[in-house]
Amino acid sequence: MPTPEDVFEFISSNNIRWVDLQFFDVEGRMNRTTVNARELNNASFSKGIACGDLKEVYGWTEEGELILKPDPNTFGRVPWEPSTMRIICNVILAPSGDRYLKDPRYVPERTVVNAKAMGITDLTISSELDFYVFDNVTIDKMTPQRGPNCLIESREAPWSPSPLWNSPDGAYFSQPFDTLYSARTQIGEVIEDSFRYIITKHFHGRSTSGQQTMGLAPLALTESADAIETSKFVIRNLAFIANSMATFMPFPILGERGNELIMGFTLWKKDENVFYDSTDKYAQISQNARYFVGGLLEHAEALSIFTNPNPNSYKRLIADPRYITWGKKNTSAIVRIENEIKNDRQGKRVVFNLADPSVNPYLAYGVVAAAGLDGIKNKIDPGKPVDEDLADMDEDEMKKAKVGTLPDSILEAIAALESDNKFLKGILSSELLESYLEDKIEEHKEQAARPTSYEFEKYFNL
Repeated sequence: MPTPEDVFEFISSNNIRWVDLQFFDVEGRMNRTTVNARELNNASFSKGIACGDLKEVYGWTEEGELILKPDPNTFGRVPWEPSTMRIICNVILAPSGDRYLKDPRYVPERTVVNAKAMGITDLTISSELDFYVFDNVTIDKMTPQRGPNCLIESREAPWSPSPLWNSPDGAYFSQPFDTLYSARTQIGEVIEDSFRYIITKHFHGRSTSGQQTMGLAPLALTESADAIETSKFVIRNLAFIANSMATFMPFPILGERGNELIMGFTLWKKDENVFYDSTDKYAQISQNARYFVGGLLEHAEALSIFTNPNPNSYKRLIADPRYITWGKKNTSAIVRIENEIKNDRQGKRVVFNLADPSVNPYLAYGVVAAAGLDGIKNKIDPGKPVDEDLADMDEDEMKKAKVGTLPDSILEAIAALESDNKFLKGILSSELLESYLEDKIEEHKEQAARPTSYEFEKYFNL
């Protein structure tokens, strides 16, 4: 694991003059302040750095001044800025040095503490991240009263004038139809070479109009969230440099299936995969794996406000539904057990298939893991798996199979959390949760108050 001395050596050997101190707000947006590399010293890593009024990001706090404490495990060169490196920081209170409870990066750390108390030595997550790259997007932000206006330009879209792009499904496009292969390759190499997160795969996404998919190797809980935020940082900036636009919006295009963020969980006791059992006839999974699944299913509705955090998230779930059940085959089930490779002692994972990439990954990864751990702690039975095609099942068949449904909106998701939140005790502070839910309610109100182009089409002539 890198140390402060490694950071200083990197600065010296790479002629670094500027250090970006990156930190995240409650919704997961990256913020930064930049200091001269000469200002970084050993005290910066032990006591923190005062570098601005962070109340601009987190609001007023009675607890004292907020400062940034760099995490040396996260340093990396920003390749498009030749003399700049970045370090992700924790937000702490001066002069006590205590963690600030509204810093979202503290959430997965607290989940890991609970996991270790249960005898789990490591909790790792692999990730699969979707995003769109468009040639251009224009929206009318100046005169919204004039009417809704958004134009998307994508060389791969069905409305592109080129006869090459007319497929209803984009999954695994080959070149030349996969026009962004070189861009994905460059993105993957920057993430690996500059920031040391391993890209396991990349391919054209399921939707045709410029959707991309990248897979990240398993990492510990906080590091996995760091990797997602870093990937977003790299993708957005490289797209911007290439005069394109990248978006992690859940559902940007009508008729397509939107963006996912898939999480693959594994629990370890030293070198033993807690989820693996070679004698299990269904999917070679242990009883603790089943309990972990039970926790995810039991708390799925409450998790929605963190895994599907904005009104657009629920439009994606209408276009590409998910159901509260589990199995080996169903990608429409919110939990899937990977079982393609037999006797995979190291690779056995529980895959959570609900989230979208607009999440704050520190919150989402922390609370989803907490739900699974609660399942183990309370021995929650997940019920029988469902391996039939959920799309072909009617309401009665789903009811018989005990397949549950998810909230339809932000307000339903908040209501679900209000009635089911004990499993998050000690994970989410009341200060962070209150601020987060206030933001979500405000988003709902703003979205509900704005007319859409569809409403003009549907109701203009009534």
